[in-house]
Amino acid sequence: MEEVRVDYSKYRLEKAEKCLAAAKRDLVIDDLLASLNRSYYAIFHAVGAVTVLDSFDSKKHKGVISYFNQHYVKTRIFPPNTYKLIDSAFKLRGYADYKDMYIASREETQMQITSAEHIISLVKPYLIKRWAEIQQEEKLNMNAIFTRVSTRKFTPEKVNSKYIIKILRAAMAAPSACNQQPWEFWVSDDPEINARLSQVTPYATPAKNAPVVIVPCCRTNDLAVPEMVNIDMAICAENILLEAEELGLGAVMLGIAPFEDRMKAVADILKLPENFRPFMIIPVGYPASKHPQEDRYEPSRVHTV
Repeated sequence: MEEVRVDYSKYRLEKAEKCLAAAKRDLVIDDLLASLNRSYYAIFHAVGAVTVLDSFDSKKHKGVISYFNQHYVKTRIFPPNTYKLIDSAFKLRGYADYKDMYIASREETQMQITSAEHIISLVKPYLIKRWAEIQQEEKLNMNAIFTRVSTRKFTPEKVNSKYIIKILRAAMAAPSACNQQPWEFWVSDDPEINARLSQVTPYATPAKNAPVVIVPCCRTNDLAVPEMVNIDMAICAENILLEAEELGLGAVMLGIAPFEDRMKAVADILKLPENFRPFMIIPVGYPASKHPQEDRYEPSRVHTV
């Protein structure tokens, strides 16, 4: 729905610019009535490009203009004189289209073209900003399960600590057997530590240049169902990946458990207490590039009983 609104808005702005170009051509050939009509529609479509983002539309031009005035001019999103320019264009277009024997002057026609240029120049940067905001909102509202991909290369941009807290909050929201919550987390933004972590397996190189590395670890004591720990930790790790995606970040799971040599190497680097065992290395940061997720749904793997 958000994408549809943006597409309609872009379409209307494009129509506005085409009408403005036509109005200028009509002025050159002294077709002043046609020029007044086209310059008015340039204004009307520019206004409509704004109002459609609110999912507002009206069959009556006055309805669209009134809505724009109420929500965008009176609220000072656009200058107070904007409505006067629109209303004047509306009236002149009425004279040009419907008044018998109306004779338009070149001066008023040029003034209306100038008004159309001015209004489009006000509306266009506003729309570009709103399109970006809406598309970002849409991205954040998308189901991260179907947009998440493994990210192995990151930009140098640092990750705000509030995002790390959100990711860890998501991790700790995971279900666990008998609610044993076996996890604790070691978080590193130290390039030297991250470089060392990247060497514990041939597959851990993404950790080297990641701004942040999260290492979920599980305790070995006070567990209600120790046999279920790896399942608990896997669910927790998946929550980390999904929340990173929701925040516009990227991440990748780098396997450690159940390989004893890898687990010992990570434990030594992080100086873990004896009752904690590393489960996974998860580099997190802003993706250097992004590609669509592959659709892996395979109906033949679904069996109804």
